[in-house]
Amino acid sequence: SKISKADKKAASQAVHIRSLKVFYDVVRKRSFSHAAVEHGMTQSAASQSVQHLEEFLGVKLIDRTKRPFVMTAEGQKFFDGLSAVLRQFDSLVEEVRAGNNSAAAVTGHVMVASIYSMGLSYLPTLQEQFTKACPAATMNYHLAHPHEVYRMVEQGTVDFGMVSYPESTHSIVATNWRHEPMALVASPRHRLASMPQPIRPEDLSQVALVAFAQNLKIRQEIDRQLRQLGVTMRIAVELDNIDSVKHAAVVNSGVAILPKLTVQNEVEAGSLTMLKCEGLNLTRPLGIIQKRDVSMSRAARSFMELIIGHAIWTGDSNQEELDPNSQSEPSTGPIDPIDTKVLADAAAASL
Repeated sequence: SKISKADKKAASQAVHIRSLKVFYDVVRKRSFSHAAVEHGMTQSAASQSVQHLEEFLGVKLIDRTKRPFVMTAEGQKFFDGLSAVLRQFDSLVEEVRAGNNSAAAVTGHVMVASIYSMGLSYLPTLQEQFTKACPAATMNYHLAHPHEVYRMVEQGTVDFGMVSYPESTHSIVATNWRHEPMALVASPRHRLASMPQPIRPEDLSQVALVAFAQNLKIRQEIDRQLRQLGVTMRIAVELDNIDSVKHAAVVNSGVAILPKLTVQNEVEAGSLTMLKCEGLNLTRPLGIIQKRDVSMSRAARSFMELIIGHAIWTGDSNQEELDPNSQSEPSTGPIDPIDTKVLADAAAASL
């Protein structure tokens, strides 16, 4: 049958998935040449692909008159929405190709957002385990502040996020992962370090605390626990991240309460010492957040299973959905038995 002029025109104006991916990678890599290499094309072809997309949309996405190029407002809006579209498309393709073959290799790319302390403490090891268990898949992570992790999950730019004090929202389902022990630490030169352990709560009231900023959940929980013990501490300084609080404690600005895992190296090196206080037993809840009602790819589900398995094998599992009134379950989907075994073996081997 003959192709009509209207059909020919529609075909010429069609936007292929590859064009969308080229534009996405041009922006992500901030380079036409780097994106071209990734897609096996010339830089000129990559530029023409983006230009074709602009013609289809009827707007400029990238301002090429500036060096380096900058995004237009329309380009930024399109990029923000495109990430979730491409992620869902790749997930669908992966699921259809795998079919019901549970033994098929896990493929695809996983992107995770995490707060700094969790990412630095856990993700390098988990990434290594995932690479061994699923060599055909890739995984990267982005470290950010808590509000940025929530934003990235909501926008669909990552498969899921890892945060402390996880909370569900109308668009996000949060699940507890583990409770991380907190430690009372001070410089070995601090006067509390030379006192018999455990110290009494009233001893804490006599010294200064290197505290987190008041708007942080970790500060609010520490304050609540100290109030329950009847402790009123003078605040030496307020800081907004773990590394800064830790450094202030090292230089003897005051005592600090920090996640135990984050001070392990300093304690071993002798720059910090752990103190014990009667009745003080703090933990920090860590969790996984994902976009509500959005199914994840097989690769993302496999990596999440590995994360959960890590908590199980370390005896620190505490999974429960943090939204009891919600009718919507996390969309992780089932993990094939063979995948679970491989991932569990990888987690166990790393201990």
